[in-house]
Amino acid sequence: MKLLKALVSFIVGTIAGALGSKLFGPFGGVLGFIAGALAAWWVAQRMALFE
Repeated sequence: MKLLKALVSFIVGTIAGALGSKLFGPFGGVLGFIAGALAAWWVAQRMALFE
């Protein structure tokens, strides 16, 4: 389950970073990555309910 959570975190962070970079440039990429990390943490917490 830890590997699945890590994979989901990586995918969500990457997508959010790419979207932020495309919309707002390099600074948006950093903000998108941070937002993606927070979203990935939230998703990982929700996945814990299914254990």
